[in-house]
Amino acid sequence: MSDRLAIIAGTGELPQQIAAANPDALFVTIKGVDVSVPDGFEHAAASYEKLGALFKAMRGAGVVRVVFAGKVDRPKLNPLRMDRVTLGLFPRVKAVLGKGDDALLRLVAEVFEEQGFTVVGATDVTAALAIEASQTGRAPDAQDREDADRGWKLLDVLAGEDIAQGVVIAGGQCLGIESIQGTNALLTFAGQTPEHLKQGARGVFVKRPKPGQDGRMDIPTIGPDTVRAVAAAGLGGIVLEEGVIVLERAEVERLLSEHDLFLDVRKGLS
Repeated sequence: MSDRLAIIAGTGELPQQIAAANPDALFVTIKGVDVSVPDGFEHAAASYEKLGALFKAMRGAGVVRVVFAGKVDRPKLNPLRMDRVTLGLFPRVKAVLGKGDDALLRLVAEVFEEQGFTVVGATDVTAALAIEASQTGRAPDAQDREDADRGWKLLDVLAGEDIAQGVVIAGGQCLGIESIQGTNALLTFAGQTPEHLKQGARGVFVKRPKPGQDGRMDIPTIGPDTVRAVAAAGLGGIVLEEGVIVLERAEVERLLSEHDLFLDVRKGLS
């Protein structure tokens, strides 16, 4: 029986790395999302407003499993351009567009599974992506650990609001909370904090899944660009939860050393 995978590709390196580990996958791009199709891959071009056509193409290609990978911004949907299948789904989509990302992504997974596909996570099909509990780079000091603990607890408090996967803490003070603008916006904003507000601390970036979120659809991901942004913000390190995706690990480790940063990967505490 076919067990073929379809990669629904957003921006960034994650879809490319999943493709490299799954060379028989169908690579699906979405209109308006800037993605390069890897050489040699069967490709399907899709549109948010033509989901019926996408489902038909996937069945025709023998797809059974689906993985969503990479960053995709919330679309502007025009009901006048929708096919019959998408139009039938539109009231359900509209009802969650004003909610958090997890609510929207759960609906997307639900819709694909109603169509007979199995939604899987990036680490289910490319296990080497997920990082285990470990510590890399310089050793965090007592202030780093206190800031990391405070950030971890703050994300617990925010979990019920489906808002954030990341937060920056320095000297016990919250310098910023990740919102719909994403990690880069958070780190840029935090980097503009006057030094006297940091209480003499460098600060830490804490990133972890929202407790209870659907891990198949939106696994937190960092890579070399994240480390560079943390360094540019003047922070001292990064704290992740075990299972977060770390891209290009060798380069991440090199950058940690270059910028005198630490990476602390913790087991889930929630």
